[in-house]
Amino acid sequence: MKRYLFLLSIIFLSCQEEITLDLPQTGSKVVVEGSIENGFPPYIVLTNNQGYFERIDSDTYNKLFIDDAIVKVWAYNNDGTKDSVMLEQLPPPYDSIPIYTDINLINNPGLEMLGEVGKTYYLEINWNNQIITSETTIPKPTKLDCLWVEQSETANKEFKCDIRAIYSDPFDVQNNILIKSKRLQHYEQNKEDTTLCKVENNADLAFKLVDAGSDILINGQSFETYFPRPGENGFPTGKYNAYHTKVCDGDTLEFKEDIVLIKFCQIDEPSLKFWRGLVRQAGTNGNPFAEPMNLASNINGGLGTFTGYGSVYYKVPIIKDTTIDQEYVPGIIDIF
Repeated sequence: MKRYLFLLSIIFLSCQEEITLDLPQTGSKVVVEGSIENGFPPYIVLTNNQGYFERIDSDTYNKLFIDDAIVKVWAYNNDGTKDSVMLEQLPPPYDSIPIYTDINLINNPGLEMLGEVGKTYYLEINWNNQIITSETTIPKPTKLDCLWVEQSETANKEFKCDIRAIYSDPFDVQNNILIKSKRLQHYEQNKEDTTLCKVENNADLAFKLVDAGSDILINGQSFETYFPRPGENGFPTGKYNAYHTKVCDGDTLEFKEDIVLIKFCQIDEPSLKFWRGLVRQAGTNGNPFAEPMNLASNINGGLGTFTGYGSVYYKVPIIKDTTIDQEYVPGIIDIF
């Protein structure tokens, strides 16, 4: 019997055929990450796309960003006149990533182009004999009724907290809601060597996406919701840290509370299609049975998004039973 099985396995192995898939090559496209919002100038980050199976090495990062494009944004006034601005890259020390914006922000404050509610803004990028265009509108912002901090019911540590809120959706407007968050302060133990009894502030470098969607199911309603902390990838389910301590090698380490910046926005329909697609991809990350999907884009001749945000901000210290009902005015560095 053993000899029979051995011979049978040889037969099956000899019938195997090597299959080579001829996958289509990815065309070169400019990827745009851009926005303009009420009270702030436009900013644009440009990168090159990369094929899924392309090699990643030490030189990939250097070739990723585009720093030699000609970028212009304009809008029309009520009297038909046109306001336009050529965007330039931020100077040192803000040039670790090439960010195109209205440089009057630094050289001539008060003369820069700032986003206005209700206006439509047009983008044109000229790079490598390509013309990439887009347009977006800044919708009217809507405010949250209030936010508060409470101890999480699902976490196993007392200092883990949730940010909850009440929102009253206007009944006479179709709103497309997008929420992002960013920890302005987050203390944790040294990650490189956890044996070191050292606490350091590892704040978030950029806003992270919490959720995006329309008000179809909640139109005109007032309801309670919460804003979980986004992770590095996947669906946001994280908690925020209140003040707590930890004993390390006989010493007591103190961890200050997180301070969180909530960005609550209204966006137009084309922008929603992009951000909603991103939410769905994050929710199915790692699921082998999920249906693959391409992100929608409002970039003509490229990929990505140029989004007009009708934004309100809230600065939330993670202190239990703290209530926030006043807007916060962030600085330009918080936005970028």
